[in-house]
Order: sequence, then C-alpha cells, then structure tokens
Amino acid sequence: MANVQLSSEDKKYLEKLGTRIKSIRLEKKWSLEETEHHGWNDWKHLQKIESGKNITVVTLRKIAKLYKISQSKLLEGL
Repeated sequence: MANVQLSSEDKKYLEKLGTRIKSIRLEKKWSLEETEHHGWNDWKHLQKIESGKNITVVTLRKIAKLYKISQSKLLEGL
C-alpha cells in the first residue's frame, strides 16, 4: 500500500478520533490491556489509533463493535 500524505486537517481529525476512541474506553473503565479480554486482539494497535495514527474503515467498524456502539456514535461530534 502506498504511503499517503495527510494534510494537517486530516491529522487533526485523526487525533480527535483517537481521543474520542480513548474516552469511550475510559468511560468503560478499561485499560488498554483489558480490551483484549473484551475481544480486541492487540492493545498496542489500539494505543496507536488512540494517539492519532491512521485507521481503516474496517478497523473503525471493529472498534464500534468492541464498544457495542454504532459507527455514527463513535464519529459523533468530530
């Protein structure tokens, strides 16, 4: 896969999304490591997403499923 250059606006969006994903995890009072007990297979990958790294739509779908919320709820307010 080619390396895609992100604009500063894209980077800000990914940071906001990562913060949103982290806040949902913290609302559940889960540590990163505990996400594996709830069906996530690699907490280090989730940590990268929470820090604003690029994310695929499929991964976004999996995160919504993990937290038992809709994708639109996950993206709400971004």
